[in-house]
Amino acid sequence: MVSWQTTTASLLARLTVKQQLQRDVSVERLREQIGAIERLFPEHPPGFVVAHDHPLPHCDAEWLREKGSATDRVILHFPGGAYVARLPNMERAMMAKICEAANARARLVFDRLAPEDPFPAGHDDSLGAYEQLLELGVEPGRIVLSGISAGGGMALAVLLAARDRGLPMPAGAVLMSPLTDLTDPHEGTRVANAVRDPVLSEKRGIEMRTMYAGGDQEMLVHPWVSPIYGEFEGLPPLFFQAGSTEILLDDSRRCVERARAAGVAAELEVWNEMPHGWQGLPFIPESKRAIEHCADFVRQRCP
Repeated sequence: MVSWQTTTASLLARLTVKQQLQRDVSVERLREQIGAIERLFPEHPPGFVVAHDHPLPHCDAEWLREKGSATDRVILHFPGGAYVARLPNMERAMMAKICEAANARARLVFDRLAPEDPFPAGHDDSLGAYEQLLELGVEPGRIVLSGISAGGGMALAVLLAARDRGLPMPAGAVLMSPLTDLTDPHEGTRVANAVRDPVLSEKRGIEMRTMYAGGDQEMLVHPWVSPIYGEFEGLPPLFFQAGSTEILLDDSRRCVERARAAGVAAELEVWNEMPHGWQGLPFIPESKRAIEHCADFVRQRCP
């Protein structure tokens, strides 16, 4: 049974977010509209410290830690936003809940965005953030990568790149409705859920994904851009969550299939009729339960 809070949130999203995504508005205008959503969340989660130690060369990054806590678990988190926008307040609020439940601290990486800085800029920032953690002496077995939407795709892309470069693997990755295929699949849930998805617009998504690739259509199948086309051998355990009505559901399903075929432990939770990004909506009960499951995975991988 879907909660009334989620039903209401999905309806509001369909009337606002999805309508805006279906219109031909500029990236600047889209960012302004997303900024209005940001005002629903506090800039700093209550009870948490936000620190800017260890800056990255080309982008913002911050530490998020619960006041009074002491833990060596680190969640390296990559925000969503279709590679062209982001909601930092919402991401902090969501990560604060996961950190609280998992007794962990988070490192949030606000990598460079398209169209101003297309691939590989954001990918370089994100991989550099993982390399920085290793240079700071954080044990890879105490690191879990996480990401939501495009950030989930980035987390997988960082894993593939780190593996390709011979870096030690983290303990695992939490992937919330990840965008793993930047091409235009004319089948599966990209088509079947096009109307049912209350948040995402496939047409506008194609445009934004092309911006990330710098207009280079051939780059869309590069494994560090679309991880679904990568080889999954040697990756750590992966934990996916996605909603049953999301157009991105198959992005998770296909990755799980490829991971398991490569001998990688991979689990997918499909949540009934959850809107894209529901983990970041603190007022719906399903968000709390989903976050608890993510935290369970972090604790299991970093006992």
